[in-house]
Amino acid sequence: EIGHLVLNNMKEIEDNPQVERNSEALPDLSPLVGQASDLANPVDMYLAGKSRHTQRMTRSHMDRVARLFGYTDYLKAPWGSLRYIHVQQVMDYLQEQKYSPSTINATLAAIRGTAQTAFNLYRMDGDDLARIRAIKMVRGSRLPTGRMIPLGEISSLVNTCIADEKASGPRDAAIIGLLYIAGLRRAEVVYLQRKDVDIKNQVLTVIGKGNKQRKAFLDIGTINALKDWLKYRTDIAGPLFVRVLKNGTLKFSGLTDQAIYEIVRKRWKQANIPPISPHDFRKTFISSLLGKGVDVFTVQRMAGHADPQTTSKYDLRPEEDARAATELLHLPYTSK
Repeated sequence: EIGHLVLNNMKEIEDNPQVERNSEALPDLSPLVGQASDLANPVDMYLAGKSRHTQRMTRSHMDRVARLFGYTDYLKAPWGSLRYIHVQQVMDYLQEQKYSPSTINATLAAIRGTAQTAFNLYRMDGDDLARIRAIKMVRGSRLPTGRMIPLGEISSLVNTCIADEKASGPRDAAIIGLLYIAGLRRAEVVYLQRKDVDIKNQVLTVIGKGNKQRKAFLDIGTINALKDWLKYRTDIAGPLFVRVLKNGTLKFSGLTDQAIYEIVRKRWKQANIPPISPHDFRKTFISSLLGKGVDVFTVQRMAGHADPQTTSKYDLRPEEDARAATELLHLPYTSK
């Protein structure tokens, strides 16, 4: 443990004079002054309106920070008492423990956002906020994780879905198609609504990170899987993908990010292939397009990235190229 944070010294608003109000105005705000600030958690307030993926990852980072200071989770820590020295201690600890630069920087970004919200809630002084915001991100990178999924393994995954005679068969095949052919993130699959799919024109409307909308174009195989899924789901409004119970009936509640992970996990086990993650499909999507000569800016738009440099980080081809290049060299040594 780094040590407990000092007790929170939240600013209190005093002397709230009652003023005359128009009878047609909205309900009186004066009872809320102080109460909303006291009850709100800065982490949750900071995450309001952000994607489910961002919320999950940020809470995970802030839980780790809270535990470093002796609290059970982020809900218990008095974030308004956070100071420069505390954040610097966290940064030093994460670097000593060999966390990746991306994880360290994501943690610092979560702390900065939480500190800004604590300031907005009158729990942190502006000078303390400025000192925290001045802490710099760390430099460095790590080798990309995950792997490209060979076409033969994609076929094996799809065949497990075809062999499934319940509604989960075409549903899971369609999900795999959207992950592989459209390169969607898990959260993007989860948020899809029935109205977002244009079967006739083979196009999908996606809302990705940063609330940015884009179009994804689908192949005939994914369209066929969607058609078969919609025979079970029907065309009623709501989430595109819903739960399929063990008895084969549908429950019209949307899936979660974790559910997408479990679907992929179930299918690679059934296909008896090496483990894959939903994000491996996205990396395969990007690497395959770049390998076929599609320019990085087009792939960037298709993947919904804000920066082509981010797209390049998903490219897993350099490792395979380096392996092939190494085979051109030879050390003239034979074992005894």
